[in-house]
Amino acid sequence: MATFPSPIFLKGSHKLSTIIKKRTIRSIKTVLNRNFTFSDLSPRFENVDSSTGNIFCPFHENHTSPAAKMYWDEINNMWVIWCFTEHKHFTAYDYVNLILCEKYQKYKSPLDFLMQNMDKNELYAQLDIVEKQSEEQLETTMSNKVDYINWVFGENENTEDYIEALYLG
Repeated sequence: MATFPSPIFLKGSHKLSTIIKKRTIRSIKTVLNRNFTFSDLSPRFENVDSSTGNIFCPFHENHTSPAAKMYWDEINNMWVIWCFTEHKHFTAYDYVNLILCEKYQKYKSPLDFLMQNMDKNELYAQLDIVEKQSEEQLETTMSNKVDYINWVFGENENTEDYIEALYLG
């Protein structure tokens, strides 16, 4: 299980880069996307036309016509922006990383954003949960792969047939 520094430890001279090393980017993305919507991040997203969802894409300059659509992604359970120009989906994490951190340099990193906008204990608890879920998912995936390999081996009488079945299906 991942271990995270306590809030008291962070008050010292501990560098943000050390914390980032202990937390995967995936965990940070997950926590940020679960806790913040686009409208939490910028007032420009508060009055989106609900019938079309069309907006001016915040990820590149466009001022003549809306070049993106904001919509609820039911599979991932979060708001996303689809950029018509780049043919790419963007999440709240992307907005924080690309706009608030890189473009405007309001925060050093998405983790810095989370640390300034969430209760630290809640943040650590959520990161712990995400890390644990990731570890459990990896264990399940690996177990399923081992089971499949064992099944293929059991179905084949010799090593050559086993290798052929395993790699060629």
